[in-house]
Amino acid sequence: MNSSKILLSSISPSVPIILASGSESRRVMLEDAGLDFNVFSSDVDEDILKQEMAGLPFEEQVVKLASAKAEEVSLKNQGHIVIGGDQMCICDNTIFDKPGSEEKAIKNLQILSGTTHYQYSGVCIYKNGQSLWEYFEIVEMNMHKLSDEEIKNYVKLENPIYAAGAYKFESMGCNLFSSVNGSSYTIRGMPLLPLLSKLREMGVINLEQTIN
Repeated sequence: MNSSKILLSSISPSVPIILASGSESRRVMLEDAGLDFNVFSSDVDEDILKQEMAGLPFEEQVVKLASAKAEEVSLKNQGHIVIGGDQMCICDNTIFDKPGSEEKAIKNLQILSGTTHYQYSGVCIYKNGQSLWEYFEIVEMNMHKLSDEEIKNYVKLENPIYAAGAYKFESMGCNLFSSVNGSSYTIRGMPLLPLLSKLREMGVINLEQTIN
């Protein structure tokens, strides 16, 4: 299990926080929000979990994936608040996983081009192996009709092979869309504002707890 300390933070939580995700996007979101936290990637086999959950509503799947990772890390880190997150890109009831290669990214974008698809994102909070809170959001994504040249150029420029849907909405990927209905944070992989609100409600964070 790998860990890394986030240094550029300004809010000191009342309980130590761990992000149970190796996602750079989720890490950056929490870092930009000013939280002091650590990152621990879980050892959960997501492929096995996805096979076991096949047929469940996608909102249940994405929350269960987030929860499995948070629970595993929480059991190994007693006394910490553990945040888990997961994301699914869905079009016509088909899951578009991270492509993993330029060729697959191009193929995925060719399928999504000119369509409406959905980003499902789940987030949860665990402590001592127990679930304290679970939440999900869905964002409707309307993609422009893209030429093959546009798609190939985009993939070459941003190499979105580890992004759900094969695009990075937080940067050049936003140019692929005519409109979206929902939060950009959710598109990036985590419903951030509901998470921060819950942590504040729990007394874990507020702007009185700042680090110089």
